[in-house]
Amino acid sequence: MRDSDFITPQNTELFCNTNESLLQQPVRAIVLEFPGLGGGSCIGGSMERGDYTILHAPALAQHGVLLAYPFPGPWSWMNPGAVRYADLLVDALRAKHGLGTDSPLVVTGGSMGGLGALIYTAASRHKVTACCAACPCVDVPKALAVKPDFPRTYLSAAMSIDAPLEEALRRFSPIHRVQELPDIPYHIMQDLDDELFFEPDTAAFVAALRTRAAAVSYHKLPGCKHGEFTPEERCFFEAFLLRHAAGAPPVHPDAAYFAPWSVQPAAQTPQEESHEYS
Repeated sequence: MRDSDFITPQNTELFCNTNESLLQQPVRAIVLEFPGLGGGSCIGGSMERGDYTILHAPALAQHGVLLAYPFPGPWSWMNPGAVRYADLLVDALRAKHGLGTDSPLVVTGGSMGGLGALIYTAASRHKVTACCAACPCVDVPKALAVKPDFPRTYLSAAMSIDAPLEEALRRFSPIHRVQELPDIPYHIMQDLDDELFFEPDTAAFVAALRTRAAAVSYHKLPGCKHGEFTPEERCFFEAFLLRHAAGAPPVHPDAAYFAPWSVQPAAQTPQEESHEYS
């Protein structure tokens, strides 16, 4: 059997959740949202099988953008197997909806999913249109033991790579693959009270990324812990996805819409770039 016989246009619901039930027009683009560690997502997706209908899913559907939340594994850290899984899923979704290989493909995710979006952009056989990463892990070797639960997950992802573990970990570490990232639009968001992945590391990654790509926005959110968003950042995220997937204007320009899923901005002066929501 061929690889394409396993993930097909007829069985994509076994391998991802989507907003297909909300679509009222032909699909024009795909947004892949990669899971965080354990399968959940600070952006909105869930690995519990079912329709994806919350947060940004309706706005994307309104403009004919298919939002897909793949299931590559809760500890995958976008290792080569996860890249291969996502590539096959994109093949199947494009065939299902009659999309060409040049149709827009935007990737996003938070935490492990943010790392996933960056590594997928570097490693996929598909051309990624734009990449949007929230509170990503950018340096896997440095983050290996930042939390007691982490080492087993990183090593689990690395064990299938035929290389010494130190080298294998770098295969899915964005800072170690930054020279492979293409010149496309990127948005990186960093929680300044993040207790897992720290701003100096993300800032160093952004600086390196800006040597590769001309359009890199970087927002730093004061008072936010790991995985938290302000309503304004939710607005920016949605606008970024719609602009690059469909050339469409924001559906929810009023930040108040996102208040139920967000933390309110901290009562302090925003740091550089944290206020760039336009």
